[in-house]
Formats: sequence, C-alpha cells, structure tokens
Amino acid sequence: MVESIKGKKLNKGEWAEFYVMMKLLGEGRLYTANKLLQKNYQNYLDVLRIIRQECESQVLEYIIDEPNAVVIVKPQDSDTILATMPVKDFNDYAKMLFDGIKDVKGSSVPAPDPVCDFAKVIYVSKPKAPAVKALKKQFGGKNDIFIEVRDGQTAIVSIMGFSIKSKFGQNPTLFNAGSSSQYLYRLTGCDDTMMNEFNAITENGGRGWSKCKTYLADHGISMEFARTQNPIYNDNLFLVRESMAKIMAWCVKDRLIDSPGHFEVMETVERMIAANPLGVPGARVYYEKAIKDFLMAGFTGMTAGKEWDGKEQVNGGYIVVMDDGDVICYHSSDRESFRDYLYRNTHFEYVSADKYVWSRIIKIDGEYYLPLNLSVRFNTHTR
Repeated sequence: MVESIKGKKLNKGEWAEFYVMMKLLGEGRLYTANKLLQKNYQNYLDVLRIIRQECESQVLEYIIDEPNAVVIVKPQDSDTILATMPVKDFNDYAKMLFDGIKDVKGSSVPAPDPVCDFAKVIYVSKPKAPAVKALKKQFGGKNDIFIEVRDGQTAIVSIMGFSIKSKFGQNPTLFNAGSSSQYLYRLTGCDDTMMNEFNAITENGGRGWSKCKTYLADHGISMEFARTQNPIYNDNLFLVRESMAKIMAWCVKDRLIDSPGHFEVMETVERMIAANPLGVPGARVYYEKAIKDFLMAGFTGMTAGKEWDGKEQVNGGYIVVMDDGDVICYHSSDRESFRDYLYRNTHFEYVSADKYVWSRIIKIDGEYYLPLNLSVRFNTHTR
C-alpha cells in the first residue's frame, strides 16, 4: 500500500526533487548549462531511467520506454511491472506541481491534490526520497537523484548522481553554517569590562552586529585569526589545502568586520588579492583557485562538523531548477565551468548569532577570543 502525500507540507527545495524526477521522465533529456547558467542546446544527456529508494526494502526504477512513449515503474532486479504511465502525464503533473507551489507563500507548502494522486499511482510516498543505499556507498551522500543517462555526444551510458538546487524557492545554501563552523580570533586591547559590555549589546531584540563592530573600533580592539573552534573543521579545510583555514578566516573577517559591502564571493576574493594576506606570488591565481576548491568541496560533501575523506560525493553534477521551471545541469565533464559558476554566483551570508553560537567574546586561559561564523549562499541573480 502506497502512503498518500496529500496534505504533506515540504519546503520548495524538497518539492523540487520530485519535480525534477517527473520533469526528466516527461522530457527524457537533460540539457547542460554554460557558465552563465544558460541552456546549451548542443550538449545534453538522454534520460534512460531514474532509480530511487522509497523504503528500506525496495528500490524502484522508472524506465523510459521511448518507442511506446511510456514510463515503466518496476522494482529493481524484478520483472514485475507496477505501473505503466504515459510520458505526457509526467510532463503535465510536473507543470502542475511547479505552477501550484512556485508563488505560494510560506516556508512549507502542500502539492496540488491531483499531483498527490498521481504520486500514489507511480508509487511515490516520499517526494524527497532517501538515497539509494547501494548507490550511496558507491557515490557518496550528497546526491538527491540517481539517473541512468546516455551522453548525447559520445553515446556512453552511465549512472550519475546529481545534487538538486532550486531557484523557485529560497536561494539554496552551498555551505551551511553550524556551531562547528566558527572561526576564533584572538583579541588585543580587550579586558573583562569590555568583554561584558560587548556581550551585552543588543538592538531591536537581536544581536545588533553593526553596533558590535562600532564598539570594537571605538575601543581600539584588534583581532587576529587564531584557529577554527572545531578541530574536525580545521582538518577538513587542511585537506582542501594547507592554508585554507587562514584564507577562509580572512574572508569571514572581511564579511563581518572590514568590508563596507559587496559580500559576493568573487568581490571578496578581489579584495583578498589586493591585500595578499599570505604574501604569495601569483596572488590572483592562488586565491581564486583556493576559494573555488573550497566551494567545490562544500558542494560535493565537505562540512564543518563531520570528518571528511577528501572525496567528492557527487559523481554526476548539479541540477538546477530555474525560476521558470526549466531544468538544466552541470555534469562532471563541465567541471571548470561549474567551478566558475560557483565562484561567480555565491555570497558570504550573515547568519543568526544566537542560532549559530557566535559574536560574543569568550575568555580562554586568560586570553580573549571572538568567534565569527557565516554561511555561503547562492545569489538571486546569475551572472
């Protein structure tokens, strides 16, 4: 018995996974994107089947039967056919889902009832399906959908795992902040009185970070990066490159303390190139590559709180749902274009001081430290 998803509320990013599944089965083709996130009509992947795991005991395959214009739903490793549905239905219900949720207000929204009825017919009870266990072991844990594709240029058939991001909900994060992603800065010119005064600053019921910055400047308190608060995060950054913690700490301080504005990653790196805090030769190449490495690591599996093995956990690439409902991708052969896209289209984001445990001075072994924290989020507009 398939559980109905009628009335189930999910955020738009979670609905996007079900939308992408239906859209790809309906169209049978996944186009790649150029570095400006525009569809490249000459480069595409033919979608042959989608593999998803609805429950612990069963992996389902959604196979496109192109000659008969239908999608066959069957358990993996079985000849039993659960459903056979016209390709057109997948297209129609994908459009209905997109139109039904794109402009609805609220963080969590339900899908239209006819879409929910169709989901039951095609054996979908979890719009955001758990990763296919066997493929997760092979490809890692950052994939939202597994697709068997045929390259339109080489005709090579392979199974690819893709991460899905949506532009019709809130702009997705690339690297999430957490209590483990703090950077600690050693303070000079601070005492207990200043620490208590600084930590008591509030504004309009919030932390009032602009007032905190003013306090630091007015009292001549200087700061220098000491270390990441979480040793695991430090080790993960070290795997990206030896100097990565110092490079990211410069960006964090620039975003929260020094910069007057323009918090986009690319603009931040331009300031870092000019400052050249590590005194490296070839500053432009060095810092650009370092930050692109960090962004790619964050996209493909590296987090602050979990030990990372340095492996990229997305073997296929990145699918984006555009704000008009179109679905395009970067895949592994477009690696440099994708790295450039991440670099040009993300920004350093201010995050809640209370939720992510930062912005208040702490005293360790007689010295004063200020933890700073942020996330990396995709921009609203592509460039």
